[in-house]
Amino acid sequence: MKKLLIIQQDEAYFLFETLQVLEKHSSAFKDFELTLLVEEKSLKEVYDHSSPIITGISWNKDLVKSTHFDVSVNLSLNEESWDFHSEIASKTKIGPYRTAGQIYVKDLWSSYLMTLKAKAPFLTFHLHDVYKNILGIKSVQHKELKKTGIRQIALGATATHLFSADEQEALLHELSLSYPYIPLKDLSEIDLISDLSQTLYIGPATLQALKFCAAGGRGLFLSSSFQGFNLLPHGGGHLLVSSRHQKFKAAELLKMIEKAVRSERIIEAPYSIYQVEQENIFGAYLKGLNTSDENYPFYQSHVVLWNFLLNLFDVNLEITKCNLPQLNLLKNHQEVLRKYIRLHDYAMVSIDTVYQESRSKTADGSKIDGHLKNLIEIDKISDQIAQSHSFLRPFLDFYRIRRGQNQGSTLLEQAQSSFLTYSEEHQALEALQELFSVTLKQNEVNI
Repeated sequence: MKKLLIIQQDEAYFLFETLQVLEKHSSAFKDFELTLLVEEKSLKEVYDHSSPIITGISWNKDLVKSTHFDVSVNLSLNEESWDFHSEIASKTKIGPYRTAGQIYVKDLWSSYLMTLKAKAPFLTFHLHDVYKNILGIKSVQHKELKKTGIRQIALGATATHLFSADEQEALLHELSLSYPYIPLKDLSEIDLISDLSQTLYIGPATLQALKFCAAGGRGLFLSSSFQGFNLLPHGGGHLLVSSRHQKFKAAELLKMIEKAVRSERIIEAPYSIYQVEQENIFGAYLKGLNTSDENYPFYQSHVVLWNFLLNLFDVNLEITKCNLPQLNLLKNHQEVLRKYIRLHDYAMVSIDTVYQESRSKTADGSKIDGHLKNLIEIDKISDQIAQSHSFLRPFLDFYRIRRGQNQGSTLLEQAQSSFLTYSEEHQALEALQELFSVTLKQNEVNI
């Protein structure tokens, strides 16, 4: 039996999703002796006083380093894990590892995971799906929750800048009047071992709320803005509600809760509402049920382009009807992207010149040095754009990581490899610009 090591040394939330993947897709590892290396602190946060379901969990790094593995997979964003992964004796390494100061991230999904270190504006893919694709799992375990009546409501404390203490008190009062037969409990009072299929959670997305939903409960998550799949349960039947940077009002939330209690679809509200639309073999995505906040049109473009870049898989999404602030934000990013693509054209010329000169018997060293300096300057400008435009940053970071995987042993080989990566990036940037244009044109028709 082959030995498989999975390294997960991030915080409890990341470990929780890793364990969910391993538990739900256990059949994918039937031919492996699995070792999962974790941080002991994170493990205690995930399981509290319960016992882990899967076997092979370890936090003994010395023991792991003394073992030979057939495959080692690093799912961690923790930079210390990169050095540790390089010390593992394994025939095949998947995910980041660092050797002699050089970071190697050979597979595409691990490169995508690395872009999350820059605090992406939203999580395009659910972490469950990111880990699943890194591990090469192609089975689908997505199941919709049964639409059952609500017999219990669990509440989580929401930050007062988002939902004032007075409004939270008003919501509790109105709920007790409207549903005197439904007990209201704090989330911390809920027994996660009991049947939670008829329990509705209302509050922010937290690790404890994730545990509640994983145990069978239904969630109505409150947030100030659209954050994608950040801290949302992987299964269906849950809703994300964005106040669009406004404060929640008890009266408006009560109308939504009444719909949820009756298992009816919520389509009218002063807030933005999202639900898991479906899951294909690569992952799920979120669909807006009503007027969206500013992040959502960008999220749609990310879903379409990332699915193609990582999977060569086409996703067709209904173009959202944008409001004026959304349209202005799209136009701004489209203009920035247009200018960056022109800058990228110069990079393509420089890398092509380096390639042509390096293959020539009469190579001009000063000419090569000049164009290499151009590439360094363009990379600095790219980083500045990434810092100031978060919706573009994941793509710019992704290709910066890909360019760093150049293993050519000669200048000619390095130039050839770089040209291919630059060409791929150029096509991706033009595709993103086209996605922005399609959204804008479609909204012009609607107007």
